[in-house]
Amino acid sequence: MKAKKNLNVLHLDGAAGSIVGLLLFLLQNWVSSLYNLPIATIHFLATANVCYGVYALSLAFSSNRSLLSISLLAIANALWMVVCVIMVSLFFQTASSIGLIFISLEGIFVIGLAIYEWKNRYQLSVASGAIQTH
Repeated sequence: MKAKKNLNVLHLDGAAGSIVGLLLFLLQNWVSSLYNLPIATIHFLATANVCYGVYALSLAFSSNRSLLSISLLAIANALWMVVCVIMVSLFFQTASSIGLIFISLEGIFVIGLAIYEWKNRYQLSVASGAIQTH
């Protein structure tokens, strides 16, 4: 049962990144205004989220995930949390409260995913139907 739960986190992770990225692209002008952030910053956020989401979903649907690929996913989430902290620091004086809250919550969400994926990287890297002990 735990393996099924672990598999679902990869789908959640990839879907979240993809959906957020696509929404940022679709609503870029509105989000830029709402967050009081430059459109280039919204493009950066959208691009990073879509690229990450595609990678995470490719792992979620793969029947043969390597330990390295799952480890990279967890590290990417941890690094994205650092990017979120940097962005909040850079735009603290100019971004809207809603923008700062969104970026902060995204940072909290991705560090939670990073911790979970890192702790469960061996189970998440198991090929479908295979049993791996570590």
